[in-house]
Amino acid sequence: MATAAALLFRIRRNLQRRTRAPYESGYLTHREYVIRITHAENHCVAVLRMDVRCFRTFVAILRNTALLEDTIHCCVEEQVAIFLQILGHSDRNRHVRAVIRRSGAMVSKYFNKVLDAVLNIRHLFILPPSTETPHRIAENQNWMPYFKDCIGAIDGTHIHAGVSAELNGRFWCRKGYPSQNVLAACDFDMKFTYVLAGWEGLASDSRVLVSALLLAKPIPCPPGKYYLADAGYPCLAHFITPFRGPSYHLNENRGRMPRSPEELYNQRHSGARNVIVRTFGVLKKRVTKINSPPMYPLKRQVDIVLAYCCVHNHIRREMPNDGYIEVVDRELAVAPPEEIPSPVPLPHISRAEDVRVGGLIRTGIMDHLWRDFMAHCGHT
Repeated sequence: MATAAALLFRIRRNLQRRTRAPYESGYLTHREYVIRITHAENHCVAVLRMDVRCFRTFVAILRNTALLEDTIHCCVEEQVAIFLQILGHSDRNRHVRAVIRRSGAMVSKYFNKVLDAVLNIRHLFILPPSTETPHRIAENQNWMPYFKDCIGAIDGTHIHAGVSAELNGRFWCRKGYPSQNVLAACDFDMKFTYVLAGWEGLASDSRVLVSALLLAKPIPCPPGKYYLADAGYPCLAHFITPFRGPSYHLNENRGRMPRSPEELYNQRHSGARNVIVRTFGVLKKRVTKINSPPMYPLKRQVDIVLAYCCVHNHIRREMPNDGYIEVVDRELAVAPPEEIPSPVPLPHISRAEDVRVGGLIRTGIMDHLWRDFMAHCGHT
């Protein structure tokens, strides 16, 4: 009786094994995964965060640098698609391998391979700012000629970090989670011109700026040019801030007449500096992976931030009419103003002359704005 039961159990188990599809039996052909994704524009944007032409251009750049090449198992298009899907959707290795029918080792291998390739050519994507007056400044009467020497805006943002218990205190930011404090500068086309990632969330924006100025490759500061920065930074020759005290945020000033030169300056400054807030907003909408604690070593987390800033710039060049911009603008229109911390002194950078020049630039812009405003309103 026991022998018959054991035999019956073995027969049932063999039948189950035959009817159950092996995990990797649905192996897609060499290009089938890419064909599935790129068969329609909307589907490509939903999966890879870029349209078909933008994707093909991105692949061509990586292929032409000889950093990536086709293999027997995976063409360059599929390697890049795996990378973009993981970044764009915060997909785990297990989910991606189930979708494309590849082993977990292969998914991990090609994600890291493409990540390293993008980092090796990041200078092709993140370019220093032009010294010419930005066309968006030149075409806006609220900003021209007052901010004609402005080359962009800078700010810091907090991006989720996964760290050990020992490092948790250093990376715990004021927003209530472990984070990297990422400093970035962008131009008025919403493309990053400088990115410094990896600082602890506890670090102040001013401290991160000190680091950006002391590195072997510091943040680009052309002579006579400056970035717009929020009140969390000190006013320096290359970083012009608003006046503390008068209302500053766009949502506070919408439809309101300025009552003083400082308030008028703050309104115009806020409108121009808002480009960095919008740029960060679009990046975080498009890249859900940086909105949750990642399962990578800290160094790899820093690499991922830098890589997707490169991808963001590529998308901005190839897809200027990005749907995420409208979404971010709607959210910012109703968002409450964010509290700006007090600036921390920069002992090694803010020499008296640097502070004096920054103050003169800001006062000169304010006086010019107020004279023209009063003349326009019919006052002498």
